[in-house]
Amino acid sequence: MKMTQDELNAKLKERFKELPKVLQDAITSTDIQKQLRELADTNKLHLDQWQLLENEVLLTLMGFQPPEELADNIKADLDVTQEMAQDLASNVSRIVFQPVREQLERELEHPDARAADTTGVEDVRSQVLGEQPVASSLEPEASTNAESATSYKLQATSFVAPATPPSTSPTGKIERAPVSAAYKAGEASTVRKSVEDDPYREPPQ
Repeated sequence: MKMTQDELNAKLKERFKELPKVLQDAITSTDIQKQLRELADTNKLHLDQWQLLENEVLLTLMGFQPPEELADNIKADLDVTQEMAQDLASNVSRIVFQPVREQLERELEHPDARAADTTGVEDVRSQVLGEQPVASSLEPEASTNAESATSYKLQATSFVAPATPPSTSPTGKIERAPVSAAYKAGEASTVRKSVEDDPYREPPQ
C-alpha cells in the first residue's frame, strides 16, 4: 500500500524522534546541506535531481534504506549512469556518513574512535563547560596577574609614612639645691632671722 505524502511526513517525524542526537544533528545540519548542494553543482545535477539526492541521503540516515544500496537507489531515482551514481554515493559517504559514524564511535567510546579535530579555543570552551581544569597554557597569565597584584601591594606599602619614634627618656639625675643653714626642721620660714639663702623669702631692701 502506497503512503500519502502526509503519512510519509508523519512517519519521518516519528522516526526522527527515535534517532540518536548525532543523527538528528546531521539531518538538520546546514553544513551538510551546503556540501550536498556543492556536490550536486560539481556533478551538474538539475534541481529535481539534487532534491532526490538529498531525499536518498535523508532516508538512509533515518534507517529506511541500507547505506550499501545508496548507489543503486541514486542510479534509479536520479536516472544517471552507474559510474556517476557510484561516485555520488562515495562522496556522500565521505562528507555525511563517515563524520556521523566517527561521532557515534566517540560517544560510545569505541576503541578505534578517532579524536575530534578541535582548535585550542574549542578545547578551552569544552573544559570550561565541562568544569574541567583549565589548560596549563593559561597559567602564565594567572602568574602575571598575581605578580601585578603583589607589585601593587608593595607600592601601596611604600607610601605609608613611618610612625614617629618615642622620645628618649632622660638618663641624668636631678640635683637638689643645697639646704639653707638657717633652716630648722619644724620652724616656719616667717620666724627665721636670716633669709639670705631661703628660696621662699626675699631679703629686705
